[in-house]
Amino acid sequence: MKVLWLSNSAFVSEKTKATGSWVQPMAEQLATSIEMVNITDGIVEKPISSNFKNIKQWIIPATASNYGQEASAETCTIVKDIIEKEKPDLVHIWGTEKFWASIYRKGYICVPTILDIQGLLAPYTEYYYGGLSIKEIFKSIHLKEFLMPTRTLFHKKDVFRKRGVAETANIKSFKHISYQSQWVKNYISFVNPSATLYPTKIMLRKAFIESQTWAFHNVRDSPIVFSTCSAAVTYKGMHIIIKAIALLKSKYPKIKLKLAGNINVGNKLLDGYSVFLNKLIKKYGLQENVIYLGSLDENQIITHLQEANACVIPSFIETYCLAFAESMIVGTPTIASFAGAMPELAENGKEALFYNSVDYYTCAALIDQVLQNRGLAEKLSENGRTRRMKENNMDTVVKTQLEIYNEVLSYECSISDL
Repeated sequence: MKVLWLSNSAFVSEKTKATGSWVQPMAEQLATSIEMVNITDGIVEKPISSNFKNIKQWIIPATASNYGQEASAETCTIVKDIIEKEKPDLVHIWGTEKFWASIYRKGYICVPTILDIQGLLAPYTEYYYGGLSIKEIFKSIHLKEFLMPTRTLFHKKDVFRKRGVAETANIKSFKHISYQSQWVKNYISFVNPSATLYPTKIMLRKAFIESQTWAFHNVRDSPIVFSTCSAAVTYKGMHIIIKAIALLKSKYPKIKLKLAGNINVGNKLLDGYSVFLNKLIKKYGLQENVIYLGSLDENQIITHLQEANACVIPSFIETYCLAFAESMIVGTPTIASFAGAMPELAENGKEALFYNSVDYYTCAALIDQVLQNRGLAEKLSENGRTRRMKENNMDTVVKTQLEIYNEVLSYECSISDL
């Protein structure tokens, strides 16, 4: 079997700090059983091919003409030509966040194709503000937003909505779609009820699977809470965890909140939401308590998870949540917002603790429980790691993906015989 991927990531030897980190280890494992080709875009003038381990990789030009969810005619033709050259049995498109799915919708891919849902735009629009009040939304308007009105949260949400319309049109065009959670299946079942849906699994990076298990640390007055997001966007809920830490500071004056990811978004001028977070930290006197770690590679994330007393995932919406799964498999006691697909990853009180997305008082109380109750912390740690080791087992993930490919090909073969 030969499978060609359209993905958002080039496979590299360096440890990645980008999102979608499960895609490369999945490809590497699959390539031991089938022939693999990966197409992605990058800073090149013309399509170039190379070999990464035993995977053939194409980098095509990243151009401004590929806008949002729509690929240009030029890009569609380039991809079509590569597919005709490589002659794959099946094409696997990873995600709807970029333009790859539109190439299929426009008819440029004429071999059996499956779309895998990663993040989603249309349903995220409903949660975009992340529980911010109207007053707080206006507090996120600063110099940059006055100079560039398109940077306001109002406009950004509208962009999400418009991109979501295009995303929905793309999703409706597919006959085969795989999903990572029941939450995603529920959504896709209404958007494209005629599609055949396949439950898939997530491949965690080997370093997390083989990591040393978290061990309980004595708290005293300086506990460490870890959280991470790819970038400071409202629906990731960074403001909620900051408010929770503000409540806990009276009990733990030296408490540390370590935030991984790009929290200070912007080049010469910070985005308004980043400014809002900084002002929130100052308002509550948390300048010495909140630490921005920047983007981290897998080993750095593991180290911070092992050093932390707890991990908090405050997102308002997730189609799966890799950060949650990684925290669980390291064994760090995890507190998460009861939102999107996250309740599917753990049983409340057994493998993680959940709170209502906007309820930072309960978030703070649950953190305090984990800090004070060693038995609870160790139970969450052991049970969480056990569940992730089972559900994200590397061999099971690969077996499931190969079965999906075979099912799609069998279905297409049976249709062609009619």
